[in-house]
Amino acid sequence: MLSTQELKTYAASLGLVATGVCAATANSQLKEQLKKRRASFPLCSFEAEDICNRIDPSKLMPNAKSVFVCLFPYYINEVTPGNLSRYAMVCDYHQVAGEYLAKLTAFIKEKEPNARCLPLCDTSPMVDRWFAYQAGLGFFGKNQMLIHPEFGSWFFIGSLLLDIPLEADAPLAVTCKNCDACIRSCPGGALKDDFGFDCEKCISYLTQKKALTESQKAVVHSQNSVYGCDVCQKVCPHNANVPNTTIAEFYQELIIKLDKNTIENMSNREFKKQYKNYAFSWCSRQTILKNFKD
Repeated sequence: MLSTQELKTYAASLGLVATGVCAATANSQLKEQLKKRRASFPLCSFEAEDICNRIDPSKLMPNAKSVFVCLFPYYINEVTPGNLSRYAMVCDYHQVAGEYLAKLTAFIKEKEPNARCLPLCDTSPMVDRWFAYQAGLGFFGKNQMLIHPEFGSWFFIGSLLLDIPLEADAPLAVTCKNCDACIRSCPGGALKDDFGFDCEKCISYLTQKKALTESQKAVVHSQNSVYGCDVCQKVCPHNANVPNTTIAEFYQELIIKLDKNTIENMSNREFKKQYKNYAFSWCSRQTILKNFKD
């Protein structure tokens, strides 16, 4: 039978040094947190309305027993972003994580031929950060980010939902420093002291929306990013002295800045073709253009 340690050792051989396991069970604590947030703040349009679909892995795999979670750090110290969030400058994390998860799946199948493996990377209604938290890979900050002791919050999360049991890890006994730097620094005032979050004031969210109110446009145009926002991560003390990523793919074909004139002179098809390997390409050309200052 495949063991947790065997799988972690193989993952480490691929360069995935931050991995963990949690049980594939619905969590009442997460359910209450989601209900509390929805009672006070607008529902994000990217979020599934049915809370059960967000918290219960059995909705995706009826006999799910465990979740193997991997972190994909993407921070590169030597790179200074232009008008893109750091995560948008690197190759599309869906593609990169997907390739690693496919290798892990093949390894599992060698050991457990009948095992079912479902790869997840921001591709399901599930709360990926909660899987990682339960798997002992971080703690939650007031900036809504999961924070790893070594890699800070600069990472993507990929998981394998499995119908085989694996020994689970325990959540970390570490908490946010409660310095409130992220709350004070958020350009739109989206973060609240009780870990609350108003997505309609978050620049990262607003840059991905097709249409904005005049007040939201003013917030977006008050800063330089045309996709995403890193402010709450940059000011977080847990992100001090974060090492460079060890994922080779994230050093390839970095995009530091998008040019308004270039995008204006593209067709929609040309935009998708030019930027197909970057996470922001899922947005329409018009959505990106609205974020540039006049």
